[in-house]
Amino acid sequence: LLAQPQAENHIPYIETSAKADSLVVPDEIFLSIQLREQDERKNVSVEDLEKRMLETLEKLNIDIEKQLKLADLSSNIKTYLLRRKDIKKRKRFELKLKSATTAGRVLEALEEKGIANVSLLKTDYSKMDALKLHLLGEAVAKAKQRANAMAKPLGQLVEEAIFISDSNAGFVGYRQNEMVMYSSMVKNASDDTPEIQFKPQKIAVRVIVRFRLGK
Repeated sequence: LLAQPQAENHIPYIETSAKADSLVVPDEIFLSIQLREQDERKNVSVEDLEKRMLETLEKLNIDIEKQLKLADLSSNIKTYLLRRKDIKKRKRFELKLKSATTAGRVLEALEEKGIANVSLLKTDYSKMDALKLHLLGEAVAKAKQRANAMAKPLGQLVEEAIFISDSNAGFVGYRQNEMVMYSSMVKNASDDTPEIQFKPQKIAVRVIVRFRLGK
């Protein structure tokens, strides 16, 4: 182990770095839908709200079994025991969607049914791993091109790589309250649903490559 760095010090090499990046738009949107029992005057139970929600999502052609899951179920039973008030239940669901446009339709349709407590949990990009591998290949090719450009005036040849390191900026995605919603004056051509869009985010990778130099 100690001898290896010493041996490398005697190898003529050239070290270059390069970066490759791409813009992506999130294609996995996660919404939080919270259902809470209303006060006595409205007299709307969680079960009624859940029924409204399921019917609304089905009308929007959303696969409930695959895209919707129960995230939390609770009640104010502790408050009831202390203050003798009515028990009110709450349910929270997580809904996975594939586009911001669909998210906009869901928000509007649920609000019409009296379900307004809907928020953005997070977003993600489903093809991230494949994109990173592609960008790494581009970055390594750029690094070799740079090495060749620097070695040519010296009359030397760039041979095999003896060291490669990479880093990436990752994909943070959007979080709550970061959805970019256009004003209500901007509508789809086919209906009156407001457009919701995400700004593209940059994914970048950087490599450092050390090549052996030959004559």
